[in-house]
Amino acid sequence: MKEQYFQQFSKRLIEAMKNIDSHYFQLSFAGSNKLKYRERVYCYELYHQLRLLLGDDFPYKLNGELDKKSHSIILGEKKPDFVIHVPGEMEQNLVVMEVKTLSTIQADINSLIEDIKKLKRFISEAKYYRAIMLIYGSVNGDLPQNIRQEIEKVHDEKIITLWHDSLNKKPKIIGGGKYID
Repeated sequence: MKEQYFQQFSKRLIEAMKNIDSHYFQLSFAGSNKLKYRERVYCYELYHQLRLLLGDDFPYKLNGELDKKSHSIILGEKKPDFVIHVPGEMEQNLVVMEVKTLSTIQADINSLIEDIKKLKRFISEAKYYRAIMLIYGSVNGDLPQNIRQEIEKVHDEKIITLWHDSLNKKPKIIGGGKYID
């Protein structure tokens, strides 16, 4: 049953990503013609789009930036970008998701490595069915080789890596893709 709900969620996630408007994909700054990727801006719009598409009938709840530092089972200070779960029921944890801009990862590859470790802990400690590492943004239309290599090192079938490289397009599945129809 979880697989069926995961497939429903992943289809809506991909649709939500395609629906993100340019203002939320890259933010312009006053006095500059440069556009910048801003994780929080993107995440808030992704949350909004997901809520619209999931509706109230989806049996799992979407929460963003849910602080787990006082949790009795999930130890440490962990705050995933998104969780899709039934609050209060550890056996009903469907998806945990981390989001990073490509520019953030390029500046600090360890941020990607740490997020992947966090996702692995949520799968093992909190029994999440699947985890998604979502990278968004692009530099010259490609994903740098060192980032691809880190993703290839994951070796966890439950972690799916998506790359949302351009506006209004379907993200590319670059790791764990056999779990998304």
